Amino acid sequence: MTQRYRAIIFALAATMWMGLLEERPTGQTLPRVLYLTHSAGFAHSVLPFSEEVLLALGRSDNAFHIDITRDAAILTADVLSRYDVVVFFTTGELPLNPQQQEDFLAFIRSGGGFVGIHSATDTFYDWSAYGELLGGYFDNHPWRQNVTVKVENPAHPITKHLSESFRISDEIYQFKNWTRENVNVLLSLDISSVDVDSPQVHRTDNDFALAWTKSYGAGRMFYTALGHEEVVWRDDRFQKLVVNGILWAAGKPQTLATGDKWQLLFDGETTQGWRGYKRDTIPNGWQAINGTLTRVSQAGDILTTGKYENFELSFEWRLESKGNSGVFFRVSEEGAVVWHSGPEFQLLHNAGHRDGNDPITSAGSNYAIHPPVADVTRPIGTWNTSRLIVNQGQVEHWMNGFHLLSYEINSPDWQERVNASKFVDLPLYGQTPSGHIGIQDHGDPVSFRNVMIRVID
Repeated sequence: MTQRYRAIIFALAATMWMGLLEERPTGQTLPRVLYLTHSAGFAHSVLPFSEEVLLALGRSDNAFHIDITRDAAILTADVLSRYDVVVFFTTGELPLNPQQQEDFLAFIRSGGGFVGIHSATDTFYDWSAYGELLGGYFDNHPWRQNVTVKVENPAHPITKHLSESFRISDEIYQFKNWTRENVNVLLSLDISSVDVDSPQVHRTDNDFALAWTKSYGAGRMFYTALGHEEVVWRDDRFQKLVVNGILWAAGKPQTLATGDKWQLLFDGETTQGWRGYKRDTIPNGWQAINGTLTRVSQAGDILTTGKYENFELSFEWRLESKGNSGVFFRVSEEGAVVWHSGPEFQLLHNAGHRDGNDPITSAGSNYAIHPPVADVTRPIGTWNTSRLIVNQGQVEHWMNGFHLLSYEINSPDWQERVNASKFVDLPLYGQTPSGHIGIQDHGDPVSFRNVMIRVID
């Protein structure tokens, strides 16, 4: 993420960022949203900005929890089961195998919500069931200009904030394999505001819908063709349209499954539940200070007293300038040091530390094995939120709402990467089926808070 986009978001919603934290998973019932921005075709330059806008909008009114991924390959039945709504701003033939495609449709048929933004219709041309779900496919954009949009259904919950018509400047799509008999049109183009005799116009009925809804089994689908331009994502009317669309698609948000019980690994007041590596007690260099677990002086790495195999770990962390630390999992004390057995979720001040020069050792990486898709760290001295999910060898890294990477322990890709790393001669590395959660003392001040774990059965 560039400094430019950070600056835009601070200007757009400065108050939203104050204390902007991942919603704590304590059984709340706000809709859970996954936003996919995978470009297998044309990559829209507005995508990073759209990600930040949706993060801010979801939290500004406590409207929904949102995670963001740029990798469609993570859309498995297990991942989909965590969410109420999936949002696509995508292009091209995404890497979903036949089972994933069926799981995706089953998710919606059984009551899940789906929202498509702009080029979501420029996606999966080779998968006709997706076109049926969405209601049609992209068929060129004859206009990129200021146009008049008609609000055809001003009473609908998605468009109730809009007047009968409005002006907006955007890239305007037309669609094929689309008919209004199959959808509920919310917005359409006022053709008096464009040149319908343009050679790029393919439709002969002059029917250019720009937003609609559709039922799919027990699920709901909402699509808007708007959203190409950054100025549109800044527009309050469009922001409200997307938020309303997400909430409408969610219907009644699900509650967390009965078995999804979170437990604190740090109570905010004591260091109970932690000890030093190969020690019975925690070193004095780690202390509970003002609700944080903080490394205050030379101490060494620490571990949870308990062991975990399949779990979701949620934590917030803060470093000082040039700081370095990490969180390890499935740690065995048979090795000489923590990293001889436990893979590491790297924590780093990217701009101030040499490891930040290479993505494979930067913040959020599976240290020296898998790089994150982007640098999504927040300014130094502020809190970052992270999630580490480990389930039967499938591992996911998330930070500040973004999916950073996924991998499978002992897969061919994993083994190839390990063989090319400094871990090649460590027989314990990543091989412990159940182990401790570890925190690294790399010689730098680091603080943690809201450290929680959910055991996956």
